[in-house]
Amino acid sequence: MNTGPLTAPTLTLRRLLMSTSLTLLPPVLLGGAGATGIDFGVAYRSGQGTLLDSAWARVGVSDVDFLGGAVSAGVSTRAADLAYARSLSLPPLGAVTSRSDLAVTWQGGVRLSSRATASLGPVALNLGGAYFTTSALNVDPLAAWAAAPTDLRAQGWNADITARYRVNRTLVAVAGGEFGPQNHGLLGVEGRRELTRTLPPAEGDDADTPPETETTGTLTWRLGARAGQDVLAATAGLSYATPAGLSLAVDGLLGPDDLGLSASVNAPDTLGEGSTLRLYAAYEPWRTASAPLRVGAEYGRPLGAGQLALNVSGGRDRQGVSGFGARLGYRLTLGAASPEQGPPEEGGPQTP
Repeated sequence: MNTGPLTAPTLTLRRLLMSTSLTLLPPVLLGGAGATGIDFGVAYRSGQGTLLDSAWARVGVSDVDFLGGAVSAGVSTRAADLAYARSLSLPPLGAVTSRSDLAVTWQGGVRLSSRATASLGPVALNLGGAYFTTSALNVDPLAAWAAAPTDLRAQGWNADITARYRVNRTLVAVAGGEFGPQNHGLLGVEGRRELTRTLPPAEGDDADTPPETETTGTLTWRLGARAGQDVLAATAGLSYATPAGLSLAVDGLLGPDDLGLSASVNAPDTLGEGSTLRLYAAYEPWRTASAPLRVGAEYGRPLGAGQLALNVSGGRDRQGVSGFGARLGYRLTLGAASPEQGPPEEGGPQTP
């Protein structure tokens, strides 16, 4: 939304943020970082005793071009973190994408994780692993209630692998496994169907011309099974996505002694142009190392020369204790013009 020219206090604040963020970056990292961002975040989690124990704050940099990839780093009230991500295209074979994360808490705990995805013709692989000597909550206070299950043990390792084989245009075979706290394997199949509608004939169209159609959405179904340590169950799921970006998904797991259900909704542009909104809920008591109940809402929108993010989540842990938390973050993109400022006039000076 255009609200007029920037005021003097706004320009002063922007200069201060830019100058502060630049001092965080070594000169070797500044060159060529076209989409570098400065990240600010604060969070609160209930049930942590004092306010200092419940509060969390972080400042960092993200997407800094370095050695052909992107570096992100930050310092919070609980830990220092560093990440490196890189993508490699291998035409005509496929592509490889990887990301590694390292976090060291102020108490000396370490968390190291890595994930890679690769595609080779009709085969796609997704591999991940982690080693840690401290709980994920000592790095991210809201980790327990993320949409994806988080290993909440104080120390250990975990790994997972998923292979997908595209049988044809609409059918995919899936095989994989999870290892560490709960070793088990999974097998499944996924199918996809495009939903279309017939367009009314235009004036002057030949009556013998076949009617035109347009895609209104894509329906994806999933069937499979999980078997292994403390789990034996069938799985099923259904997803729907529209060309505009709206998507809905629901998945279930059912066995003799196991039950699970998860659902999510993604609705872009619902609360303003350029906004994102995601709602999710998961009930997975069959998992032995993650919170059995997790719910949350994630909202984001452009603001000035950056992106505002608000996350609210909660749930119940394996001991039956409920809690909630909230996180507010802002990513300032260096060199980006805000909607209020607009693009600089050709040949004219740029406003700081």
